[in-house]
Amino acid sequence: GKALAGGYCTLAATIASDDVARGVSGEGTQPLMHGPTYMANPLACAIGAASLQLLLGGPWQERVAAIEGQLRRDLEPLAGAQGVADVRVLGAIGAVELAAAPRDPAALQAAFVERGVWLRPFGSLIYCMPPYVISEAQLRKITNAMVEVLRPGIELAQV
Repeated sequence: GKALAGGYCTLAATIASDDVARGVSGEGTQPLMHGPTYMANPLACAIGAASLQLLLGGPWQERVAAIEGQLRRDLEPLAGAQGVADVRVLGAIGAVELAAAPRDPAALQAAFVERGVWLRPFGSLIYCMPPYVISEAQLRKITNAMVEVLRPGIELAQV
């Protein structure tokens, strides 16, 4: 929900088929009665609309393609590295799957912070989802940290 409002506040949207929408709305029965605290918040909706205008008014598809290409190139050295099960890139998402969950996730995260980036292990995944406005140099700082920390045998991630 954060991306829809540019990270400024939570806002989410749901798309459903007519059948699902009728079920949730309680057509013929009791409605689901579920909703977030800020449901239909006018400020959040205005932020979301402005965020979408900014996104759609710029060359976001070209930016995503450039980020994807750089992630593929920069993370490629980790493919086949000891302790790495897989390296995946899709659009502006780069993920390195470790062969096992890190033994000490806090130490692994600290190694990234020492290199000036905030990445945290999520189970056996180390991933980045940079903003579309990131520069090549900024993204390289993130991917260099991933390679520097994970390539030397992933001592911090070995079980």
